Amino acid sequence: MAEQLEILKRLQTIDAQLYRLRKEQQEKPRELERVQAQVAAQEERGKAAGERLKALQMSQKAKELELQTREGQVKKLQGQLFQLKTNKEYTVMQREIDSLKTDNSLLEEEILKTFDAIDQAGKERQLERAKVAQEQERLAKERQRIEGELSALGERIAQLERDRKTILPDVPVEALTTYERILQLREGLALVPIVNDACGGCDRRLPPQVVNAVYLKATLVTCESCSRILYFDEAHSKL
Repeated sequence: MAEQLEILKRLQTIDAQLYRLRKEQQEKPRELERVQAQVAAQEERGKAAGERLKALQMSQKAKELELQTREGQVKKLQGQLFQLKTNKEYTVMQREIDSLKTDNSLLEEEILKTFDAIDQAGKERQLERAKVAQEQERLAKERQRIEGELSALGERIAQLERDRKTILPDVPVEALTTYERILQLREGLALVPIVNDACGGCDRRLPPQVVNAVYLKATLVTCESCSRILYFDEAHSKL
């Protein structure tokens, strides 16, 4: 049994690395997804800035067209002034012309303000586009980095799996079945040392008879709390 425990300890060392590396392997695509989400968000901001600029430009064109129409009305009324026959008619039309001119002046001010807004919106769009380019460049670099790391992880995992296969034939079927069931249940940690008379996995205090049984190495002993296989190790026994 002592020999079986030593073999299981070697297997546990490999499996602990495999668990960590596989978890890291699963996390890498999520890293890329987070960067992609940030790039997509920036692209949306760039798109929104472009839409704001377009809306302002369309508003400006509409106001310029309205001003042109209003100025045409003023000219038309001014041309009709000299055709009027009474002072009253002249006064009424002159007031209408003055009112149109006042409205036109206000519209011209709005157009000037829109020009300023368009200029500012153009700068904002340019800034957001520059940010989009930066984020896309960062995404490309992150993708290259992550793909490289995934490749290295894959190679390391493959090597550990080969090492694991060389050990498996030395483990009795019953012990291996127990070990692998606990390994899956306890997320890559099936074998733990006793630390100060407690389970090295869940810290549960162990009865003296359990500690004794582990020390004797006559059979596989598991923790009643977390079900992990226990072993005695001088390096951990008096920590």
